[in-house]
Amino acid sequence: MTPTVSGRLLALLIGCAALALSACGGDSAGSGTWIDIRDRPELEIYDNEHTTNQQIHLVAGQTADYTVIPPYGEEHSPIPQPCGAYAATPTFEMVVHALEHGAVAIWYSPDDLGADDIEALTAITAKHFEDGDYVIQAPYGALGAPLMLIAWGVRLPLDNVEERAIDQFFDEFHDDAPEPLAAGGCPTAR
Repeated sequence: MTPTVSGRLLALLIGCAALALSACGGDSAGSGTWIDIRDRPELEIYDNEHTTNQQIHLVAGQTADYTVIPPYGEEHSPIPQPCGAYAATPTFEMVVHALEHGAVAIWYSPDDLGADDIEALTAITAKHFEDGDYVIQAPYGALGAPLMLIAWGVRLPLDNVEERAIDQFFDEFHDDAPEPLAAGGCPTAR
């Protein structure tokens, strides 16, 4: 028995749909179809007085009153946070200085991510660190999301560890800041 034209058409459509889904891929957690980060409604891009080239350095030890926490810009410490993965929350003022030099901060909520997720996140951070990217990974309990990626003037909350989204965030926003990476904004990364 030979398939009918409509049967062949249906089989072709199913095959094309499967091929399209495999080409698009899901996120690394396997929880759906891939969405470009610039198309995500939760992506926050700030272009305001807090992201200008004229940022104010605080006196060492002084704290800032940030518009949003964790911050994406604004006044900051004269000393940048060294890059790396941290077990405790570093000061926002030092992290913002690293962001000003093009670093990406990966904040995670230890209460919302399991040990396996944190291990996967740390492996992604290590990969970027080995590639010479300026990256800071640290816990912060009051994120409002399990994970938040922050670069100068940009924030993206994530519900899980999505390697593809993290990699694209680095591609899009790493080293996109008022000060150059080479100016010492994250001294341990190179």
